[in-house]
Amino acid sequence: MHDDLALFAEEPPMAIDIAVPALEMRGIGKRFPGVLALEAVDLTLAPGKVHALMGENGAGKSTLIKILAGVYQSDAGTMRIHGRDVAIKSPRDSLRQGIKVVFQEIALIDEFSVAENIFLEGHPTDRFGTIDWRKIRTDCADLFERIGFAIDPAARTGSLPVSQQQMVEIARALAHQASIVVMDEPTSSLTPKEVKLLFTIIRRLTALGIAVLYVSHKLDEVFEIADTVTVLRDGRHISTRPIGEHTDDSLIQDMIGRRIVDLFPRQRGPAASRVALSVEGLSTRKLHDVSFEARAGEVVGFFGLMGAGRTELAKAIVGYDPIRAGTIMVDGQWMTPHNTAVGVGLGIGLLSEDRKVEGLMGELPVYQNASLASLGRFAAHGFVDAGKERQAVQTYVERFRIKTPSLFQKVKNLSGGNQQKVLLSRWLMLGLKVIVVDEPTRGIDVGAKSEIFGLIDELAGAGLAVVMMTSEMPELLGLSDRVVVLCEGRVTASMSREEATQEKILNAAIGSQGRASHEFRV
Repeated sequence: MHDDLALFAEEPPMAIDIAVPALEMRGIGKRFPGVLALEAVDLTLAPGKVHALMGENGAGKSTLIKILAGVYQSDAGTMRIHGRDVAIKSPRDSLRQGIKVVFQEIALIDEFSVAENIFLEGHPTDRFGTIDWRKIRTDCADLFERIGFAIDPAARTGSLPVSQQQMVEIARALAHQASIVVMDEPTSSLTPKEVKLLFTIIRRLTALGIAVLYVSHKLDEVFEIADTVTVLRDGRHISTRPIGEHTDDSLIQDMIGRRIVDLFPRQRGPAASRVALSVEGLSTRKLHDVSFEARAGEVVGFFGLMGAGRTELAKAIVGYDPIRAGTIMVDGQWMTPHNTAVGVGLGIGLLSEDRKVEGLMGELPVYQNASLASLGRFAAHGFVDAGKERQAVQTYVERFRIKTPSLFQKVKNLSGGNQQKVLLSRWLMLGLKVIVVDEPTRGIDVGAKSEIFGLIDELAGAGLAVVMMTSEMPELLGLSDRVVVLCEGRVTASMSREEATQEKILNAAIGSQGRASHEFRV
């Protein structure tokens, strides 16, 4: 891959007047049955600049970019692209206007080759009207040369990692002569190294004069990559300011309408001496001789790059994934046989990374999702006492400030943060001793994150041992009492909260300063 911008000396994909806004949206409104999603929203993108769009879940970001993509049509307002009035009524209209939206769920066909996906909307043909495969492969290679990234045009798209699939989407944008590229939470599944690569590609796009709209929850990324940031709240435009005029506090305040005095509250006292979870020599298909302890009232944070084994360790600890060797002890009792039923019986639960697939039952109401694991508490003679069940759930709705119209609301209709609170309620109703949380704030806005951080601190303060798997460095350093680093399924470092630094953690995560796990007693 090229390390400079020399390859962009050629003309941009279309004649771009940098004095004219690439996009102007004025007074955009959108209403769904019973919901005002957007009201009088303005947004202006400049050519060759990165414009961040931020806001809590439900702020209107997704609705706005779907209007840009032609998925929705606005009910009010106007749109101009490079000074021309336009009406976007379909995704095809959006592409024709030079807009390419790279959604969080990448829209590629796994079984097609890279080249076939790039030219999916229109394959070049020869003079006989048949697909010109040679030109497709040549054009594909040229596109990757322009963005400075090498992918085999003949590779099956489904075999590529998420970061390379994103590059294919970006190449599609250039193939369509896009002058506006929208990226929706583009780093949610990327490693730090892949994020750095993506930022390099974004800067190369802006060097071509392309306007980039960057939608993200991550403050550190926005401060690094954006020139300007627009904040939406409750479907309304709150602010548009150069990023240099913002601090973390001011940006958070615009997003949630209040100040967060401490993003990582720490009300709990010192951990107890009692060991709530002991793992010795744990090995699975992907883990090798992992040992550690977690004490009551302690948060032990695990960090590792993608593929390091964080999620595999979380699932092995609670009995979901089989183990080949090693032992697990919960509050002094052996977890034998090794399965989830025994784990739950001993008082250990898992807050899964993928709450929608592995945790929630979207069509069921809030109260049934929360009580699912503890129905036996409310049953007598084979029947569930619905009143007792709902009363117990209501206690947790109030304790965790779960925002729901009622206990009967389908859980799929709640925000990500409130869904996470419902899952926490499910496990705590069992009277846990250990809770394993895997990426607890993935896909959650900053306001809900602060509440989840507070809940984790509260759980530890109530005497639970919290084992936290995270790829987010700020929450790792902000919440953990001890940090454990994984690399290729092995523990490569263990350090106290006071010893932990970003540099030490990343060095251990890439294996440059690690030793075999059996040399550490965590």
